[in-house]
Amino acid sequence: MFESSLLAQLHAQFPAHQFSPEGLSVVHTGRFANAIVYRYKDAKFDLIIKDFQHSPWWMRKTIAPLFINQEYKGLARLQDVDGVVDNFCRLSSIAIAYDFIEGTPLRQLALQQQHLPSEFFKEFERLVAKMHRRGVVHLDLRNLGNVICSTDGKPYIIDFQSAIRFARFPRWLQRFMRGADMSGVYKAWHKLAKDSLPQAKADYLHDFNHVRKRWIFKGYPIQRAYLWCSGAVTQILNSDFIRSILDRLYKARLHALSGEN
Repeated sequence: MFESSLLAQLHAQFPAHQFSPEGLSVVHTGRFANAIVYRYKDAKFDLIIKDFQHSPWWMRKTIAPLFINQEYKGLARLQDVDGVVDNFCRLSSIAIAYDFIEGTPLRQLALQQQHLPSEFFKEFERLVAKMHRRGVVHLDLRNLGNVICSTDGKPYIIDFQSAIRFARFPRWLQRFMRGADMSGVYKAWHKLAKDSLPQAKADYLHDFNHVRKRWIFKGYPIQRAYLWCSGAVTQILNSDFIRSILDRLYKARLHALSGEN
């Protein structure tokens, strides 16, 4: 039933094309709070689809549209940025589709104990910096499953469900959120590079991991915490102690960048 509805939604988006049930397959079966991830592939289209139709009614009416809207807005703000898909569409309030990226997630490469050249991670670092210049933080790049090494060896970032614009937050918290993204780059670099992580970047990763131990939402996307209890988050974190640590982290980041020159 869900698959038939998805095919109908795809046809509504692309009425000139005939979508076949044989082209649709399940990539990942989500729990009630997560989307089911499909892949649709035929001679013309190769798409990833996230869909919350299977979720309870209260999820479909409340949280799911927020997640889909968040991902859609994140992709829209990063359109034309190399390393982020350009073609995407909202199929419904609880479903989104975008181009499939042919490649291998970094998590899989790490499990296979494979390595990548340092240039891959330098490009990944530049990609994250471009994203930040657009005013967007991803907030889940420490999850190596959200970064793909494409078949031509380029980094791609996926899964923008937790992505938010950071301008609304205090400056010290903006630094932390950008740092969370950059620490994901250096974490991957440390695990997967053929050469060792440059010392300045290793120091930055070490400092950030130390700060992260004190972060009460460790392992829980800030975006969801913001949606549900942003006031509480700001009050809990608005302390001179945390700000001083984050200032040190910011200075370490500047040191890491200056070490490249």
